[in-house]
Amino acid sequence: MFVFVLSKEGTPLMPTKPAKARLLLKTGKAKVARTTPFTIKLLFESSSYTQPVTAGMDTGSKAVGCAAIASGKVLYQSEIYLRENVSKKMEQRKMYRRSRRSRKTRYRPARFNNRGNSRREKRLAPSIKSKLDSHYREKRFVESLLPVTKWKVELASFDIHKIKNPEVSGIGYQEGDLKGFYNVKAYVLHRDGYTCQHCRGKSKDSRLHCHHIVFRSKQGSDAPENLITLCETCHKALHSGEFELSGRRSNTKHATEIGIVKSQIKKSDWTFEEVFGYETKFRREQVFGLEKTHYFDALAICCGDKQTVEPDDTVYFKKHVPAGDYQQRRGKRSEKKIPTGKLFGLRKFDLVKTEKGIGFIRGKRSSGFFTLCDIFENMITTSVNIKRNCRRLRAACTTLVQMVQMTHSSPTCRPAASEEGGSCFES
Repeated sequence: MFVFVLSKEGTPLMPTKPAKARLLLKTGKAKVARTTPFTIKLLFESSSYTQPVTAGMDTGSKAVGCAAIASGKVLYQSEIYLRENVSKKMEQRKMYRRSRRSRKTRYRPARFNNRGNSRREKRLAPSIKSKLDSHYREKRFVESLLPVTKWKVELASFDIHKIKNPEVSGIGYQEGDLKGFYNVKAYVLHRDGYTCQHCRGKSKDSRLHCHHIVFRSKQGSDAPENLITLCETCHKALHSGEFELSGRRSNTKHATEIGIVKSQIKKSDWTFEEVFGYETKFRREQVFGLEKTHYFDALAICCGDKQTVEPDDTVYFKKHVPAGDYQQRRGKRSEKKIPTGKLFGLRKFDLVKTEKGIGFIRGKRSSGFFTLCDIFENMITTSVNIKRNCRRLRAACTTLVQMVQMTHSSPTCRPAASEEGGSCFES
């Protein structure tokens, strides 16, 4: 376990042992700059000598792994869980804005196609941009802790055709789903057996239509995965609201997203050495003998072909969350106000220490009894009185951090937070 060190000017230096950091703090030669991971800042002039530090990142669509090594020792390991609810939040925001126009307030004209951002060139979808920014955010965070001299990044590539059809090979790549069909509609009708997928032919209506599961007006595509065969009777009933279709989940969603993230990282001004997935897998399994985790993949990315390091037990798990909640009131006529701000001096996602344990605030009640959980959304307690014996350890932010002590025999386990709320050092 290491304590990260910053110079008097704030530039990162090589980390030190907890014993030396404790001595610097007791003698007044340093102060605490950050608690998780524990970082001190020197209060005196020091030499800027550093050693070469190599950092590696395992890119991803749902989780990102990061690690840093120097002189054969692991200095930092982290696993970051990215946001998956950006689109849902935007739909929620749109609903609240639209409902406001029907209430007795000042007139707000509807805005649809007059927004410049929607017509901007090289624009990324907000959900993709959030995931791309999360990679850059972790890069900046590591560089603020350690004097990184070299980056290695694994930019994963996925075979979309093989994901859809695992048996494809050779000339099969030139023979897609639409081969032999005049258009997409002919393929969809053939795929569904010329049968309505809702009534299965019970309506006796022989007139068939291709229906968009996600409407074109809601940015739905013409891809075969977004089309379904319906008879005219069921098609009219669907548009009249008599029933709803459950959307088909795409099994290539994350592969497509990581492909976009990969291309954007390559176009950026980030200087790094690209690493391939087969190299990472070989080092992790054959050289280190470790199981599949994102932070172990990042550790394998950092090392060379014959370089070996001892994995560290300390891993920092992070989770990116939204900055706030849109819903302000609840009830049939919004008669009950929801406390979205501070309540008893605490807000959502604050890390607190209570008589029932340490955790992040997930639910608040005006009675003073809150709900706590850990970073993995494991419930710690559904009701704890925060008006007594409660201490806030860390204020809420868009990145939740929890330090976990792992064991090499079971690297995939997820124990609870430490007794000091995730702090890796006791001063």
